[in-house]
Amino acid sequence: MINFLFISIEESFFIIFIAIIIFGPKKIPDIARSMGEGIRYLRNAKNKIQNEISKNNINSYYEKKQKSIKKSKIYSSIKRN
Repeated sequence: MINFLFISIEESFFIIFIAIIIFGPKKIPDIARSMGEGIRYLRNAKNKIQNEISKNNINSYYEKKQKSIKKSKIYSSIKRN
């Protein structure tokens, strides 16, 4: 059986029991919902940051490529008779 965060089943039940005593059975679904929303918000923020970083990396890569192409162009003239 997989232990979540190295907590045994007995310890999990004890934590749930203490939470019910402290917050009451009516308040626990609201707390769980708000925790889920908070986790979702943090996950979305993390994904936005990662996307922004990868966009910047891609853009800077292509900008460097374009600069190197511009530098490597040889401008010569063809003499015609």
